[in-house]
Amino acid sequence: MHGRRRGAVRRMTTERAEAANGAAATTRTGGVAARVSERGAATRSGLLAAAREVFICTGYAQAGVTDIVAKAGASVGSLYHHFTGKADLYLTLFEEFHADQAEHARTAVRAARSAGLTDPKLIFVAGARSYLDGCFEQRELSRLFVSGDAPPGFDVVMRRRLREWADRNAEFFARSPEPVDEAVSVVLTGALMLAVAEVALCEDARRARRLADSVLEIMSRIEGRPAR
Repeated sequence: MHGRRRGAVRRMTTERAEAANGAAATTRTGGVAARVSERGAATRSGLLAAAREVFICTGYAQAGVTDIVAKAGASVGSLYHHFTGKADLYLTLFEEFHADQAEHARTAVRAARSAGLTDPKLIFVAGARSYLDGCFEQRELSRLFVSGDAPPGFDVVMRRRLREWADRNAEFFARSPEPVDEAVSVVLTGALMLAVAEVALCEDARRARRLADSVLEIMSRIEGRPAR
């Protein structure tokens, strides 16, 4: 009886030790994976930052992959591990820039509503102002995307984003307590995109700021009721 008990105790002790060793191995494996993931994210971020600097300084067409990896302190292999090439870096920078500005605009819209604003055009202008502010703060990057120095097919990407934005704005106006004509949403969206381009390309920062403010003022006065 005592022998069986001692044997059972030894088995339980062995099983616990094996479980502990397995848990430790899993923890070590997870820790290594986390560190590898962190390094990969840091490398990707560094490549994007380097690409941004090189594109702004030399332009997309003149930028070389070797210039980017040298600036990032990375290797060509690491670049192609994270991106398909130079064009992918450019498009990723654009998508992240556009997503950031769109999020700023959404935040401004929520703040305007929380403050009691109900006029859909004025709410739209609040979001547009935030979007333009973001573009103004990053004028060099904004200029890169509207300069025409871009990968082949980027104009198609821009048109698709503009169409998507116009559709979302049309839906926003349609849900408003006082629905606004769809044509107005197209005009406002187009005006905002043109303002972004003008602000980005304007060399004089003060003139660019005045221009942005004037465009927003005009947008706020556009008649929102459908023509009869």
